[in-house]
Amino acid sequence: MKLAASRLAQWFVQGEHFSITLDKHCLKLESKDMFETVPFALWDGQCRIERGIFWGRMTLMVAPMDEPARGITIYGLSWWKLKGFAETLAAAHQAWLSNQTTLLKPIEPLLNNLVDELNDFSGYMRADVVRQWQDKFHKTLNDYQVSLAVISAILPAVYQKVRPWLEVPDDAREARNHRWMEGTLQTWQSFFDTVESSPLNPSQRRAVLQDESHNLLLAGAGSGKTSVLVARARYLVESQQCEPSEILLLAFGRKAADELKERLNQPEMAGVRVATFHGFAIEIIKTLSGNAPSISPLATEDASRSAFLTQALAEMWGIKAQLNRWNKYLAENPISGVVTEGELAEQAHSEKLHQWVWRRASLILQQSESLTKLKQKISDDDKKALTELAMVSPVVKAYHTSLKADSATDFDMLITEATKILRRKQGGDALGLRFVMVDEYQDISPARLSMLEALCTSNKSSPPSLFAVGDDWQAIYRFTGADVNLTTGFVERFSDGKVTSLDTTYRFNNMIGEVANRFIQQNPAQLEKSLQSVKIQKKKAVTISPSGSGQTILADIAAKHQGASVLVIGRNHHHKPDDFAQWQSAFPAISISYQTVHASKGREADFVLICQVNNGSFPTSVRQEALVDALLTDESGIEYAEERRLFYVALTRSKQSVWILSDSQNPSPFVHELIEGEYPVFNKLGRKVARNPVNEPVVIEQDNAKHQEDG
Repeated sequence: MKLAASRLAQWFVQGEHFSITLDKHCLKLESKDMFETVPFALWDGQCRIERGIFWGRMTLMVAPMDEPARGITIYGLSWWKLKGFAETLAAAHQAWLSNQTTLLKPIEPLLNNLVDELNDFSGYMRADVVRQWQDKFHKTLNDYQVSLAVISAILPAVYQKVRPWLEVPDDAREARNHRWMEGTLQTWQSFFDTVESSPLNPSQRRAVLQDESHNLLLAGAGSGKTSVLVARARYLVESQQCEPSEILLLAFGRKAADELKERLNQPEMAGVRVATFHGFAIEIIKTLSGNAPSISPLATEDASRSAFLTQALAEMWGIKAQLNRWNKYLAENPISGVVTEGELAEQAHSEKLHQWVWRRASLILQQSESLTKLKQKISDDDKKALTELAMVSPVVKAYHTSLKADSATDFDMLITEATKILRRKQGGDALGLRFVMVDEYQDISPARLSMLEALCTSNKSSPPSLFAVGDDWQAIYRFTGADVNLTTGFVERFSDGKVTSLDTTYRFNNMIGEVANRFIQQNPAQLEKSLQSVKIQKKKAVTISPSGSGQTILADIAAKHQGASVLVIGRNHHHKPDDFAQWQSAFPAISISYQTVHASKGREADFVLICQVNNGSFPTSVRQEALVDALLTDESGIEYAEERRLFYVALTRSKQSVWILSDSQNPSPFVHELIEGEYPVFNKLGRKVARNPVNEPVVIEQDNAKHQEDG
């Protein structure tokens, strides 16, 4: 049924609608330039007609979902036909409405039940819960051949309840979870007050309750991350969300794992699984494949590995081409502690040489790729890296041969094998896991991440959740294979991922924080977070002092703070002050210790002295490890990215004050930055601080601090 303006009327109407057609359950409107269809579900059923001098016009009120109501007018219509046509349209809409109301009777309680599912949901609502609910909602509409527009027209009350969950589900879920969290914080206040030796702060409490499918908690220095891990495990059990055996806590080293075990040593937590990555990999292989892997002593015993390296090097140098390659390399790139005069074979037992070789060999072994493929990944222009690969490749081949001969495996192979098994066996569900937590996540390597992904994402129906705790500001183990990009890119890596942070540090005062936090955030690639100090003071707590002032500083500390702890930190072992032993003897009233920056991670002291913060020393300025750099992911953002994080770690070991010892004639770029950037520091180098436009080359091997798991 159609009503249209005459040709003469259409000429006067120009670009406006001039025709309307009733077609089943919709109206079709026509103008010179377009056709428009209006479903009955979007029309209120009212026809407003008006008589003009020559013709009549009809206005319909249309209310599309997500849009305000608007009027559509059809012009140039015959007045004599218009009234009857309008009555026909209204009657058709009423008949449709009655029919739809009848059809919706059985679906209305189903929709109300779906609304109740949202209202009655207990606990933290994850994104996948909302997606599953949306799927059920749309399936219900499809089963009854009903559109959402019809629901909005016939059941407006129901539509208003479900609308946010369909149109802005993330906002609706966030608001709902916020209400739930506020209520839960009150209900569990006593638990949060007593679960650890001190009450948890607000950000720690919220972190415990955070429960997306994949969570990253940024925990700055001294912010109490271990308390969160312990409290979260206990909360999950005490709130009856899982059994203790359904929780797994992963740590990078045995010491950290033992600490977690000790702090979870309560009868009600018996069964919680705490392991290193390597220890858990062994469990996976034993449980899911029935095999008990044999770990080679080359992976576990320093003496065995040293003997192997001595023999491998001696045999390799028996080949003239390899010997020549090594001699040429060492002549151009001397290795600290390795004597290059005389026969190279006499150095086969050198501990320094073993460290140099094994660091490169272990990174090659971590890649789980053939030497040929690794060579293809290195640029042809990177001659130094290609040379180092050729120098170390025979050792890697000999290592594989030794493992094969003994039918043994090593820790890297354990991780790779466990990952393959998890992918075949549908991940953590095969192990009865529901919650996986990881400590020190910023130290994750690609291989360990692959195992985590296999654990937490292989089973699409019921994968365990991931709760990772780490701090990209303290990611300092790149030389062991760790990749900070796996932390900063967490949300891109894991679907339904969320990043939150702890906002309070209990270690250092606000004046140390003002220096350290601002300094680390000069790198735009680091994740932004706020870290406030509990200890507030007005006096500056960081001092830049001349290199030779260490003894004077220690004398002042000893006089004023008997019993205090002092941590002397250097970029590497070579930076340990020559008169360090004399300092310890001269000031028995205070505890003085020396550590490299890497070794100091996780430590704290009342006072900190950072040694040799000089040009070329800290930050190191020479690319000493070409192969290491070639095999690991590049970092973008700022020069000296990892060195900047190392300096941040050094600064944040102190509770009270930090002294940065620097040569005024050869200061570090970091010293220049602190002074010229007007950081809140005491500058005791004087007004004339030399500027070195180009850092002088200094031969410095990477610190050899252990950051390897011990099973």
